[in-house]
Parts: sequence; structure tokens; C-alpha cells
Amino acid sequence: MTVAIIGSRKTEDFSIENMISRIPQNATELVSGGAEGVDAMAVQAALMLGLPIQVFSPDYKIYGNMAPLVRDRRIVDAADLVLAFWDGHSRGTAYTLKYCIERRRPFRIYLFHSPDFSSPEFS
Repeated sequence: MTVAIIGSRKTEDFSIENMISRIPQNATELVSGGAEGVDAMAVQAALMLGLPIQVFSPDYKIYGNMAPLVRDRRIVDAADLVLAFWDGHSRGTAYTLKYCIERRRPFRIYLFHSPDFSSPEFS
């Protein structure tokens, strides 16, 4: 199963162990966006778990200012499941979650500031 990991750039309330504990055991590959924060932690998690990771970087030459949004859609399209580690404010993460709904892609949201850093599963 290909698992996308998306989320906020600010991760001070979050640990790599927390992320790894939420990646399904049947994951065969991770995909992420190559940004700071959660995306960078996804690369670390893949290395720690021995999983391949595909990083989708925004292509500003082709897409200009739309590059991050195109990149976010590519991440969702490549995944069987999307895990969002979110501060509740990041507009990029919100956009990507809306795209998950449009594409009927299963996703789970984990909010940084919830008491036990967990949330219900959404799909």
C-alpha cells in the first residue's frame, strides 16, 4: 500500500516516533512533498522503516505559482491512503484534504494540538 504523508511545516509538538506509529504495517511505499516539517520527517520515517519514498517537488518552471497545488494533487493521486499531520491552520494541507475528498481517497487527520495527538479516521 502506498501511503502519502502530508502536513504542516511547523512540527515542534510532534516526533518522528509519533509519525511512525501511525503508518500502517502494510505500507510498501511512502510519498511526500519534499517541504520542511512533516514532509522532511516522512523521508526520515521511510529510512527508519526501510521503505522506499517518492518525493514530489513543486515544478515552478512548468506550473509557476500553481506548482505546490499541482504537486499536492500528484501526491494524493499516487497514494492509496493519505495521512495528514496538521496544525489545523495550514492552507496547503487543507487544500490537499479537500482534494482527497474530491478523489474519494481515504485519509486520516492527526491534529498536533489535540490532547492525545489522535483523531478519528476520515474517508
